[in-house]
Amino acid sequence: MKKLFIFLSILTVLAPVAFSAGQVEETPKKLVYMSLPWGTPSEELLAKFKASSGITVEVTTLDVKPLRDKVMTATAGKVNPADIIFVGIDEIGIFASAGAIRKLDDLVPEDVWDKVYGKQFFQVNGDTFSVPIYQQMVMIDYDKAALSKVGWKGEDIKTWEDFEKVSVMLKEQGVSQYPISFGIRSWSWYLMALSMGSTLFDEKMNPTFDKASDPGYRAFVKLIDYYKKGLISPERVSSPNPHPAFWAAQSVFHQAWQGSLTIANDPERSKVAPNADYLLLPEKHFTWSLPAGLGISSFTRYPKASWEFIEFMISEEAQLYLFETHGMFPALKSLFQKLGAEGKIDGYEVMEEQARYLVPLPYNTPWFAEFNNEATNALVRAARGEQTVEEAIEALADYQRKLKEEYK
Repeated sequence: MKKLFIFLSILTVLAPVAFSAGQVEETPKKLVYMSLPWGTPSEELLAKFKASSGITVEVTTLDVKPLRDKVMTATAGKVNPADIIFVGIDEIGIFASAGAIRKLDDLVPEDVWDKVYGKQFFQVNGDTFSVPIYQQMVMIDYDKAALSKVGWKGEDIKTWEDFEKVSVMLKEQGVSQYPISFGIRSWSWYLMALSMGSTLFDEKMNPTFDKASDPGYRAFVKLIDYYKKGLISPERVSSPNPHPAFWAAQSVFHQAWQGSLTIANDPERSKVAPNADYLLLPEKHFTWSLPAGLGISSFTRYPKASWEFIEFMISEEAQLYLFETHGMFPALKSLFQKLGAEGKIDGYEVMEEQARYLVPLPYNTPWFAEFNNEATNALVRAARGEQTVEEAIEALADYQRKLKEEYK
């Protein structure tokens, strides 16, 4: 895969530009939008866009890995995978470095960036490659009713030792067999490590988490310890998605996201409703963001029409649909503030407090996506006993150093 990325980076320099600024762009009859399931508009919204623009938008829905593979394969062949591409924060470094998506600063009016949160997350070397469509801090939500059965409240949890102590109580007292719904995956580790105060990498992007004194090391050890103590279900190794178990009221704590209460407190979708609330992350409180944006293919013949659709997707109506249907918090500042003022955002006060502790992860580097995958693999090996925790951490740090060197 690394050789493919390197090849694609070279290819980008050699590839012909699909559409130059001097050309007059014709209005297409159809655009193709490739998206993850939670980035898709409704049929009603698509019909409105067609009525106003005359353009039909065909939506192709894929999961994360198939979408990434399709975009990268198309880029290798210098063909257009789709005109508009959903760009999760995991993909921004890969897609931008490989030349799969075009720079947008010359196409998107400056005042648009003032209307949305998160432009900085989609910048690589000072250039912007996607327009944010939702914001998404990584958080924890929990079942207040279940927690109260052991005499605790969310605000009582100040440290990860508190978190573990009450989780053990929940298990021993029969409230929940597996009280922590965290996947054995990288995100759970980042969540714990950052909130403990680790940066995971230093300013030169060298790993710090392989030092026993670093909170990232402690977080890795603790996550695997939770699993081995039976606080996390064995299912979270082979099926790391933590959400369904929480919504089925099979756990008390849940690695969630900004907007998760929209689902957790909906009685038609969650057995936890109406008792879900956010937990301010323990200790240092730090977390990171997993926003998404929309990019324009470097190989489309219709960049201006593609921007027109993106502009539609950051309209209040489209943003409200993504919030109400998928629990994705608006990137549109005016709508986010309006929803908060109207009391329509569950857990708004905790969310507002948590937002004070946002720190970045290096998603804009070409190597981070591969590191992210390997971090999950390392955690799985440790959980299954294929490596000791110490061996898994050391191997992951060595992998990152070699990976970073290959991309120089």
